[in-house]
Amino acid sequence: MKKLVKGKYVEFTAEEIVATKRDAIQHTIQERTRPLTAEEVTAKLITAQINTLTVDDNTALRMREFYPAWTVGDEYAVGFKVQYEGRLWKCLTEHTAIDTWQPSTATASVWTEICETHSGTEDDPIPYNGNMALESGKYYVQDWVIYLCNRDSEIPVYHALADLVGSYVVAI
Repeated sequence: MKKLVKGKYVEFTAEEIVATKRDAIQHTIQERTRPLTAEEVTAKLITAQINTLTVDDNTALRMREFYPAWTVGDEYAVGFKVQYEGRLWKCLTEHTAIDTWQPSTATASVWTEICETHSGTEDDPIPYNGNMALESGKYYVQDWVIYLCNRDSEIPVYHALADLVGSYVVAI
């Protein structure tokens, strides 16, 4: 290890290296043993219990920051909500998370993003995010183009709406 002294880098002495490591260990111990604040405890309790609440998706979005982060190795039940890449996701299939099943990847049968609810009318189309089920009679918007769904997809689809013209949607 080196340190800067009077504009030159010089080696740490053995005593300085030991003292630096001792200080780092002491800081780690102090951080692990310090009392938690009421705010920290409250946040931990809320995160641990939030998935036991029965709330609609719009309410869940308003509480997004309290949901736990998606984590490899965690077990997820149907309906469990997590945060991933700043967005809120709902589990569709009970599973243990593996690194290739992140909510934002093409795992349409495992996760669906929770988005703000729109009426699905031509005046209030649903923003399409590439990982959602389509409902016949509803309007969707993607890349500033409005589409009318003419057939239920029944499961989330991940193709661009422009690629689904003729099979699930028509461009308006």
